Amino acid sequence: RPISDAYAMHQYYLQVVPTEYRQLDGTVIRSNQYSVTEHTRHVAPGSNRGLPGVFFFYEVSALHVQLEEYREGWIRFLTSVCAIVGGVFTVGGMLDRFVHSKM
Repeated sequence: RPISDAYAMHQYYLQVVPTEYRQLDGTVIRSNQYSVTEHTRHVAPGSNRGLPGVFFFYEVSALHVQLEEYREGWIRFLTSVCAIVGGVFTVGGMLDRFVHSKM
């Protein structure tokens, strides 16, 4: 990023969250998630309100994220399909009743 202000304070806040992915085959992948926030403000010379420059602040999260792949059983799948079909029939019946009551 080009710097156009010689009296600017550029602050970068970097956050790191340790992350662990567990796949179906038992493979564990350890990684990190990163986020960066940038703040820039003008510092008037002689104002005693900060120094111009580039500053980095690192924060390693105390939390640890664990993501795990898993498969639902066939009963869960069939229950979900029945719920969707039942919802479609219910909404269709409500629309049909609404249309025929207005005629």
